[in-house]
Amino acid sequence: MSAKFRRALDEKALVIILAVPIFLALWSCSNQHNLQSWAFDVVTWNHEVYKITNEAVTEIDDEIGTIKKHFTNESSELPNLFSNKYKGTKLFKIKNVETNDYIAVQDDGLYYKAEKMEGMKIETAQA
Repeated sequence: MSAKFRRALDEKALVIILAVPIFLALWSCSNQHNLQSWAFDVVTWNHEVYKITNEAVTEIDDEIGTIKKHFTNESSELPNLFSNKYKGTKLFKIKNVETNDYIAVQDDGLYYKAEKMEGMKIETAQA
């Protein structure tokens, strides 16, 4: 093999070695443009959105629902009885607290306060 031919081969190999990772990185980024993660954990109940807090609750009243829908990618359309964190968990009324303000979310035997987010409602199906 001549030195000129070997140099041309080395240059082509270098271009391929540099181009492939760049192409893969760009392709990967373009496929993730719709995937956004949530800023905080939420549940929906009674067509309202509740932000889950770290505050534990001990005074629990009746069970009011069970999470039926779960997904982790952020969406503009939220179904009722949905959570981006808790799959299949139960929701409860907090004793002496209106559900219009707070509800409780059960997680590993503990209950956490979830605060209703003003101005956020979920879409209801039209009859």
